[in-house]
Order: sequence, then structure tokens, then C-alpha cells
Amino acid sequence: MTKEITNMEHTQNLFQEFEAVTTEDWLAAIEKFLKGKPVDSLNWEIEDELVISPVHRQATTTTQYLGSADLAINNNWNICEAFLIQTPSDYSTVNQLILDALSKGANALILNFEHFPSLNELSLLLKGVLLDLVHIHFKGAALLSNTKVFLEHLAQITNAQALNGSCDFGNITKEELLLCSDFCATAIPNLKLITIAIPNSSSTSLSQAIDTANQWILFLLDKGMNIEQVTHLLRFEFNIGEHYFVELSSIRAFKRLWLGLLEAYQAPKALFPTLHASTLSDQHENQYWNMITATTQAMASAIAGVNSIYVRPCSGLNQADDFTRRIARNVQHLLQSESYLNRVIDPASGAYYIENLTAALTKKAWQQFCEL
Repeated sequence: MTKEITNMEHTQNLFQEFEAVTTEDWLAAIEKFLKGKPVDSLNWEIEDELVISPVHRQATTTTQYLGSADLAINNNWNICEAFLIQTPSDYSTVNQLILDALSKGANALILNFEHFPSLNELSLLLKGVLLDLVHIHFKGAALLSNTKVFLEHLAQITNAQALNGSCDFGNITKEELLLCSDFCATAIPNLKLITIAIPNSSSTSLSQAIDTANQWILFLLDKGMNIEQVTHLLRFEFNIGEHYFVELSSIRAFKRLWLGLLEAYQAPKALFPTLHASTLSDQHENQYWNMITATTQAMASAIAGVNSIYVRPCSGLNQADDFTRRIARNVQHLLQSESYLNRVIDPASGAYYIENLTAALTKKAWQQFCEL
């Protein structure tokens, strides 16, 4: 025991043997490397009126919100796989693809309907899927004009009451939402009915998402719901692009914006809505480029802390085959089973560059929200 204590003391005093390096020393060394160019020449204008320096230390980090806004007990996320249903003949085929994906480690599904399903077709599509264990997100153009009928079909599926899922019904009207909400309260109580898209990592996208959520909160509180019930209905979907640190910081900034919104409504406790991230890793003609991009985009999402991630196949969803689906799925298996990103909550917390970027996005987005 004495030896262990001695070793700990030596470790704690280790850095006292080295002379401290000041911020000025660092800046001088960087300018020397730049051959006389100012350090400011490395600054990055992320968007209008938002410029970030690559050089940050404790002395340059003044945000009072240093640290994580996360309240989770772990960093687990669901591994999503998406499927497109275009014709009546697709229901049986896609069912086999779904069961194969679930057997290989996916635990969440995105079902995109371009053909409206009858009750029998929906039953065939979900045959063998354990609804109490698999999160399912329903979306697609075919659902937009028949939302209530679709929910009635879904409610008749075996074990539908245990379904933990969500829907994207596009620009659903307030009246339609109330009808759907009343129906789902008993028939499918764990179904989230409002999906709010965050198309990119800009402060404008963040402020507009918070404003949209605020409008729904105002409306539903007026209809007798409480803030916890409204939060239960919400799902936010982030599109993750190629600017690694910005994408990561944008999700972290959103969490702070959400807590600010809850504080404005004097919520009795902090509750987060469902956060989902979809990578944009199918944008390049070179599929190998897309595979690499998928990894960094999924990493940004996982480190920032979301509830589910969908990695697009490198060939795109329409052209996806067994190989590209497996590669996309395995990206997340590697992040969880080998990199252990699911075991650490907000590992970026305290990183000065990310904290400053998170604070800058939060501040600008909140200002924009207040002006909307």
C-alpha cells in the first residue's frame, strides 16, 4: 500500500520538473513555424460573423459552460439501418433484409415508404421483428396524406403497444397532430410524432430547430400537456457533414440550447428529446472516399452523444447491396466494440477548441432564436 501511495505522489508531481510554457511562448513558436505569418492567418470563418482560432488554452477559454451538458448515464446509441419500400412486392423482400440486418447487429430501423402499406403488407414487413427490442422510425412521402390510417394499421400489429418508435409526417398540421396524439396515447404510447430536421451544423439550423420546438411546446402546453409530455413526442434529426469538429460541436451546442429552452419554461427537471444523426457519407462518386467519410461522421455523432446513428451505405440507399450495408453497419460496431465510444459520456468535454466552438455556436444560435 505504501508503495502505491508513493507512486501516486510521484505521478502527481511529475510535471513540476518541467518549466511551464506560456500562451505567448506557444504563439511565438507557431509564428516561427509559419515563417512570420500571424497566428490569426490560421483562423477559420465557419460562417458569417463566426470565426474560430485553432489555438486555445485554458487562459483563452472563458465560457462559463465548460464541461458536458449531458445528463445520460452512458453513451450507448442504436445502430440504424434504412430500407426503402417502393412497390407491393417489396414488403416480403425488405422483411428478409430487415431480419438479416437485425441478426448482424442493427437494433434500429428506418422504414421509408413510397408505397402506402395495407394492414397485411405492414404485418408482412414487420414479421419476426421484436417491437419491444427494436426502435423503428417511419417516414416517407406515402405516409404524409394518410397519417391517421397508417397509425391505425400500426396499432393492430402484434405487440404494437410495446413499440418504441418515431414518425416523420412532414409538415403535419396542429389539428392532425392532436388527433394522432390522442389515438397513440393508448394504442402506441411510446411513439414520437414530431420529427424536426436540422439540415446542417450552422447556427441558423440550430436556432430554427429550437424555434420550431418552441412553437410546438407553446401549442401543446396550451392544449393541456406538460413539458415532459411534449418532450416525449419530439425527435431531432441531424444531418452530419464533413466538418468534423463543427458537426460534433453543433450537437453539443444543441443540448445547451435545449436546456436553455427548458429553463425558460421552468421545467421541473431536465429531459432531453430523442437525438438522431444521419451521415451524409454517400455524396462522393468514389465509394472508398465515402467509406472513410462515414467513419469520421459517425465518430462526430457518437462523441457528441446521440441516441441513434444511421450511416448511409457508400453507394447510396437506392444502390445499397449486402456489401455496402455491411460496411456501413460495421463502422458503428467498430466505434462501439473496439473504440468503446459508447462507454464514455461526452469525451470531448474540456477540450478547449471544441468547448470554444460549442460556446460560439450556442451563443449565436440563441441570439438568432431570440430574434425569430
